[in-house]
Order: sequence, then C-alpha cells, then structure tokens
Amino acid sequence: MPIVRIFFFITILAVIPLCTMTEEFRPVWRSWDLDAIQSFHSPQKIVGTHYFYWYDYPAHHFFDNAEYTDDGLQDHFPAAEAVSFNSIDWHEKQLDDCTAAGIDFILPVYWGVVDHYFAQGIVFSIRGLGPLQTAMERRKREGKPSPKIGLFYDTSTLLPGVRGVAGRTERYDLREAEGKDIFYRTIRDFFYQVNPRHWAAIDGRPLIVFYSSGFAAFHNQSTIDYVYARFQRDFNGIRPYIIKDNSWGFSVDGITQWGAALSGPCVFDRVAQLGPGYNDSAVPGRSTPIRDRENGNFYRKSWIDVLNSNARIALIETWNEMHEGTDICDSLEYGRQYIEMTRAYADRFKRNEKSDEEITLQYPDLRPRPPSEEGDEYRDQRVVRVSLGRGGKEEGIRLVRGQQDGPVEEAEIDGVSCVKTPSAGNTYLYFSVADPFYYDDRETLTFAYTFWDEGFERHVLQYDSHDHSATLDGAYKDTALVQCANSKRWITNTIRLQDARFVNRENGGADFRFAAAGGWLAVKEIVISKDSAVR
Repeated sequence: MPIVRIFFFITILAVIPLCTMTEEFRPVWRSWDLDAIQSFHSPQKIVGTHYFYWYDYPAHHFFDNAEYTDDGLQDHFPAAEAVSFNSIDWHEKQLDDCTAAGIDFILPVYWGVVDHYFAQGIVFSIRGLGPLQTAMERRKREGKPSPKIGLFYDTSTLLPGVRGVAGRTERYDLREAEGKDIFYRTIRDFFYQVNPRHWAAIDGRPLIVFYSSGFAAFHNQSTIDYVYARFQRDFNGIRPYIIKDNSWGFSVDGITQWGAALSGPCVFDRVAQLGPGYNDSAVPGRSTPIRDRENGNFYRKSWIDVLNSNARIALIETWNEMHEGTDICDSLEYGRQYIEMTRAYADRFKRNEKSDEEITLQYPDLRPRPPSEEGDEYRDQRVVRVSLGRGGKEEGIRLVRGQQDGPVEEAEIDGVSCVKTPSAGNTYLYFSVADPFYYDDRETLTFAYTFWDEGFERHVLQYDSHDHSATLDGAYKDTALVQCANSKRWITNTIRLQDARFVNRENGGADFRFAAAGGWLAVKEIVISKDSAVR
C-alpha cells in the first residue's frame, strides 16, 4: 500500500502486510496547535450544512454503470467535469458559495472506515479532506473567509459489509470494547486529519453530529462516555460538542433528526434541521416518496418554523446531495436560487428575527411514486400471502432483500422453513405488497403473520399508513409491541390495520417491516386480507 500524504501536517502509517488493509493515524496536534481553535459561542446563532464530497467525475457517484451512460443524479452540477474531491479548485468554489449563502460551518459527510481507510468506494473520505483544507488556506491568504469544519459521522460505516469485514454479519455492539474502539477511533481520526484552526467549535469544543443509531447492534450511555473520555485524553483535555440523531439513547449536548428535507423541519431545543425537498427518482431501486420543492415554498415554510423556534443551531440538509435532490448548492436545475434564499433566511436567523409569514403548500403531504403494474394478477383478489424459506411462494407479498438494515437468511426451525434476521442487533424484515392489490387505499386490512416465539426480546410491525403523526409522515407506524414469551413454538399474531396506505414509502420500496430487538426474529408466513374477504 502506498503512503499517501493527506495534507502537509498529516502522516499516515501504512501497516504491512498489505492484506490487512490496516492504516493508522499518528497523533500530530500539540497543545499550541489546539490553542488555534476559533470558536463560536453557545449563545450565538449559527448555520451549518451537510457537505457531500464523495464526487469525482465521472468515476465516483455520478453514474450507475461502468459505461458512464446511466445518470445517477437527480440534480446536477453546472460543470460536472470540474467536480472532484481531489480538486482544490472545486472545494474552493463550494466554500465561496457556502460563504455567500451565510453558512458558518460545513459537516463533511465522513465515511472513513477505521483500519480500511483506502477501501474502494470510501477512500474519498480521507483523500478529500486535504484538498478541502488547502482550499481554505488559499482563501485565508487571499483574505477570504471560509466556513469551519465539523464532523458528520455517517454511522452506516459501522456495518461489517461497509467496513469490508469478510464473513461477519453481526453488527457491532457499542457497549463492548471492540465496538467502542471502532466508534471512537472513527471520530478521533477525522480530527487528526483536520487542522484545529479549521475546526467548527462551540465554546472551544469541536462539533460532531451523529447519523442514525440503527447501524449498530446496541449502545448505551457508556458508549458516549467512552468517546468523551478518550477524546479528552487524546486532545489535551478538550471535550467535543456532540449533537446526536434522535435515535441514539445516550445524553449529549444537542439533538437533531435526519429526514427534514423529506418530512419537514425537525425542531429541538437547541438544534433545528431543515431542507429544500426530496426526490431520489434517479437512484435505481428507490421508491421513496417525493417532497415537492414548490419553487422554494417548502424551504421557505421550513425556515419560518426555524425562525420562530428557540433553536440556536440550524442544520441544512443538505448542501449537495444530488442523488436525493436535497441540494441547495449551485445547480443546473435551480441555479443560485437556494444560495440566495439561504443567505436571506440565515441572516434573519442570526438576527433572532421572528416571522408571521404564512405559506400554504400545494402539496402538504409527501407525494408517493406512481403505482407499479407488477402483480396485476392480484388486482381483483381479496387475499395475498407469502410463505417463506426454502420452497416458499410469493403470492402478492414479496420479501424485500438487499437492504443494509434488513439482512435476512433462510432457516429451518422445528422442521418448518422460514426466514430470520441475524442473531445480533436491531434488524428488520422488509416486505412489499403488490400495488394492484392495494395502493393508497382506505380499506381495513386483516394482517396475520406466524413467527417463532424464541430468540428475541420484542418485535413490532411497522407499516406504511395514512397517519401523518407517525414516523416520516406515516411511513413507519408502529403496532403493539410483541414481547417474547419463549414458548418455542409457532404463533400466529393477527392485527387489524384500519389506516394502511401501502405506497412503497419504506426502505427498498417496502410497505411494511418487522423490527426485532434483542436477538433474532423468524417468520414463516404472512397473510393479508381485505375486510370484505374476512366478513
């Protein structure tokens, strides 16, 4: 493995043999380096955004095929050929536009994988940080300001498959030593790579924002206590300022929640997250509903909610996630409209202005994708079912495979074929119902499934519903929790769904999923009946 110079002050130690793919960052910051931190102050109102720097035209995150003909982006950069995480000029252009938009700090979406930093597809996380900082240094010499740099920890890198750990399916337990070490070193190594003078810090504490907890098996307060203790040891007593996704159970400085570009602003005590809209139609295999931008009105309405809140930190989701159409950067589709809009609202936010402006959205609800014609033979049926495992049969209900948070394996229990989740971690089983059978309807359904009563602590059915108060505008509505009685027998649970929507809004285009906690869940059969068939 070659030694790679990330930035003039960073050294990477490549450990031999190469097959281990192990890299380690050496500590480089001394106490006087850390004295260079320039802080925001906790009463101060500041604006940040998620900065996706994984692009390198045409090979990385532009096309969906090797021939570079299948466009993978929903929105597009004005000059795609110039876009690269390796390009100082590209980063400088983004920094210039961020400054114009009133952005105080950026959150590089970090996919650095401890011990496998140079793995194909994720090496951008390491190689892109050097050119980004070189661009900042160039701007500083020219007397131009730049936003500061915080960490957005994309926790999907905790998955063994993303980490490149062969033969492992179990997710890491962040209560245990191995999981804590991986979790912390990911954070540490990011800050080893970024010069302290560029850190986004609040009262001298470097800013970290966590993505979802769902990619870890377990966590608790000891997980984050370990992070605080190790960080203070490695960085001369400095304690980071941490904002967690709402899915994490430990206590930190602030809370936010991913999904504001799709579902609307997420406003908490100190932090508010918002975005301009969402459309991932260009991404193969996706069926997420669409949040129409409505010529900026959705973004304006979101900003009004933030202005009228008590939040002191506004997180914009995102600067440039072009695949999902959540970008506010300069684009072919919108030009600089959202840069200018962001500047206007960011200035008002920092002046602590409130707003009595009222905006009525043409599409207040998420817009589902058009229904599929696949499964037309079930259009006039009153019952659909699936039997699972070896020799199983799908009759209007399909097991959705290939989801990162939904690994599945075939099994045989008590002589019965079935499917089950892995033996560790909070995992899901996803299923899709044929659209011709039921799509955006209002009919009551009887939902019956047969599961093995052993191996888990509890599980729950989460279904795509009309209930706007449920998670993601109703896409994940919980039914009653089922506790494991450990009877070691097959049990059929029957549930009445009076507000099912089934418009493919769950991950992978699913209509419902089973969420299992504290072990594994096995299911052998699911039957869904329309109310008229039951009566």
